[in-house]
Amino acid sequence: MTDEKDYSFLLSPGNKTRHVAGPFDVKNRMPHYEIEINVPSHVRNQVEVIQFLLGTPENCQWAWDIKNNTTWPVFVTIKKDGQKV
Repeated sequence: MTDEKDYSFLLSPGNKTRHVAGPFDVKNRMPHYEIEINVPSHVRNQVEVIQFLLGTPENCQWAWDIKNNTTWPVFVTIKKDGQKV
């Protein structure tokens, strides 16, 4: 099975997105998802990142809302259990 989702992407200035990383087991708290935001350090505080779970306890998805309030493009990378997906 091939995962067609894009786990590394560019978010243009002034844009926002919701990215659903994948399934999350609430009982085992696995897998561990991480988000990496690459943008110049002087504008990093202008990138809003909100992480949350979608769904029900039996069927959760780990997700982020990301808003780029800068004038720079933001490169976003999602990791699963410490590895680039």
